[in-house]
Amino acid sequence: MFKKSLLVFFVLCWIALAIDPVHRGIWMMENFLIVTLFPLFVWLDKKYTFNNWTFFGAIFFAVLHLFGAHLTYEKMTYFIWFSDWLGLERNYYDQFIHFLFGLLVFIPFYEIFYHQKYSRKLSYLIAFLFISSISAWYEILEWIGMVLFCREPDCLQLVTQGDEWDTQKDMAFAFTGAVIALLIHTTKRNRSI
Repeated sequence: MFKKSLLVFFVLCWIALAIDPVHRGIWMMENFLIVTLFPLFVWLDKKYTFNNWTFFGAIFFAVLHLFGAHLTYEKMTYFIWFSDWLGLERNYYDQFIHFLFGLLVFIPFYEIFYHQKYSRKLSYLIAFLFISSISAWYEILEWIGMVLFCREPDCLQLVTQGDEWDTQKDMAFAFTGAVIALLIHTTKRNRSI
């Protein structure tokens, strides 16, 4: 029942945040992967039965991503306080989401490979490589999406916030989140042994 409630919550959020987004082209670009990969995630849960925390983490990540797509990551008003508090020039919600991708999606990948009878170490390695490669591919697809969907001159500014290193930083944040998830998971496992 817990997972079904989370799925209903996710669908309701997606519908609500699809209504009148700040920039329709950016919304379409950001939602392409959600629309294509979310059904795959639900199918994988039926096949491998993720634990409730893993499932919650993936849904939590997806919902936060939907908010960023609706408002655009640059104008994510619910995160401006953080940038102001630290005296930062840009809104770092985008990179926070990339960090959460590594942190919260690492364990589902680990569980998938571990359930396929790979060793723990190999499952950790494959999950880490998946996070790294998906992060890189996402940045490539984001670039292609900008070419296809963003016709306005300010579109590049909205996606990268004028940061020429935005792509590299996004991948580094996902990488860091995955490393932290790996360390937490292995530490927790070692303590339980």
